[in-house]
Amino acid sequence: MSLVITIGRQFGSGGRDVGEKVAQYFNIPFYDKELVEMAAQKSNLSHEALKEVDEHATNSFLYSLASGNYSLRGINAPIYYEMPINDKLFIAQAEVIKEVSNKGPCVIVGRCADYVLEDEKNVDLLNVFIYGSVDYRAKRVMEALELSQSKARDKVLKTDKQRRTYYDYYTSKDWGVMSNYDVCINAETFGIDGAANLIINYAKTKIK
Repeated sequence: MSLVITIGRQFGSGGRDVGEKVAQYFNIPFYDKELVEMAAQKSNLSHEALKEVDEHATNSFLYSLASGNYSLRGINAPIYYEMPINDKLFIAQAEVIKEVSNKGPCVIVGRCADYVLEDEKNVDLLNVFIYGSVDYRAKRVMEALELSQSKARDKVLKTDKQRRTYYDYYTSKDWGVMSNYDVCINAETFGIDGAANLIINYAKTKIK
């Protein structure tokens, strides 16, 4: 059984950096934005078009209401071709996530991977959520993207809202709620290296 570490994260918390360090330590594949390219290849959809809607739920509420719960039926389902591109990306990514997780241990950031893999028999899941205060995250975003404090703060809040909507929409669960994860880590308290070490040490107990 393969250990797959999924990382949900608030924007600016450093979840990607944490995930990369964990993957490097165990020398296992790391997937984040790479999933968009892989989904584009699998679905024959434009990478640029999919990139625009990555981790964004469809805004077609009436369509979704009429279509019902089709989210994991697969890209070969007849209704797939009528779906909004957001839903096509989610489905293609879900199939890619299942494929890479069944190949062996890996780290996957975002994309509702914890939900997508929850019923996979050959996967031992470790679901992590990385968070931090808005001020802490805004400061990191200011430095990374060279934004003013107010713009960085707005981007943090807006992106969090998008991620929450995306996760809640496709999983029918609540993004960031502790009971949905095995481990929740405050990156502001532990730092990127400290957060990575916490995950590594816990993962070692599961590997044994």
